[in-house]
Amino acid sequence: GPPLARAAIAVVAVPLRASRGTGELAAANLRTSARRLASVVTPLTLMIAMTGTLLFAQSTLTGAAEAQVRAGTAADYRVGPAVPAATADALRRVPGVRAVTQVVHSRVRAVDSPYSVQGVTPGGLRETMDLDVRDGSLDRLGPGTVAVRDGIGMKVGDSVAFALADGTRVTEKVVAVYGRGLGFGDLTLPYDLVAAHSDSPLGTVLVSAPRVPADTLRRVLPPGVSLATRAEANRGTDNASAVNYLALGLVVAFAGIAMVNTLAMAVAGRSRELALLRLAGATRRQVLRMLRWETLAVALIGSVLGTVITFWTLTSYSAGMTGDATPHVPLPGLLAILAAATLLALAATALPARAALRADPTRTLAARD
Repeated sequence: GPPLARAAIAVVAVPLRASRGTGELAAANLRTSARRLASVVTPLTLMIAMTGTLLFAQSTLTGAAEAQVRAGTAADYRVGPAVPAATADALRRVPGVRAVTQVVHSRVRAVDSPYSVQGVTPGGLRETMDLDVRDGSLDRLGPGTVAVRDGIGMKVGDSVAFALADGTRVTEKVVAVYGRGLGFGDLTLPYDLVAAHSDSPLGTVLVSAPRVPADTLRRVLPPGVSLATRAEANRGTDNASAVNYLALGLVVAFAGIAMVNTLAMAVAGRSRELALLRLAGATRRQVLRMLRWETLAVALIGSVLGTVITFWTLTSYSAGMTGDATPHVPLPGLLAILAAATLLALAATALPARAALRADPTRTLAARD
């Protein structure tokens, strides 16, 4: 902490000294109090790094999943939600329709590991979905078989035992390994098997019909079932759960509380120093302005360090989880984190400082620590 703080101060102090007045005084304080500065920069850095890593790890997975869905969706239309089997059959009978794939999503558990799973009707799957098959073939997908995403330790020819959503245990043979697991699920099973053991047996339908107008397909759809083109279906998809963001928000809130407490205690512990400045002729406004410059310098150092840690961590995380070392970090989200951390730091400094400056400086100096 202290060596890092001293190195950062050497850079930040240059413009502060150039500003003269309270800025120059803030730079002098920062130079002579590297250890105190480190105790303040550390929680601010950790708050920014934790917040950025937790939130943007989720957005990285979501962004990768959306990219895989866009790249792997070959169908011209998506119909849903909760499409009955009779509607899917009616769509298959529409002239010009090449293929109709029913899709239902669920969860399974294999050897104490949960997996996301999609159930699909195998017929015409190549026309509606490209899973980026790397070994085996989806043409062999049928009763007693399963396709798995690359990287979960299963290969073609393995027999995999797992429990379906209702607890029913089955053993399936792996016939294909594919790469787009984030967008389409860890496992791909026959539709009938997943639907028969799911609380929500009705899913969506992918339709390959490049020369059929959307209005023609809408005529066979029952009320409450909508049709979207490929562009509309891929726009604004978000696989992140609100519960996940709530849990992350609680962690971030605790990190923020720790940072605010540290800053407030650091300022409260400087009451004698602030009283001495008052007796030397500084006004309350000048002291507060000096503290504001110090806090902004601390926030700048914490923001840079926190952002570096965030990107360093997310780069490795993204490479391991998605195969691409470029994390998905929305710029507005990053700026919002930095702005929130800076505002919290300013508030945590100003409030205890104003309370300390209300006291008579001579009494403050005379009081014992």
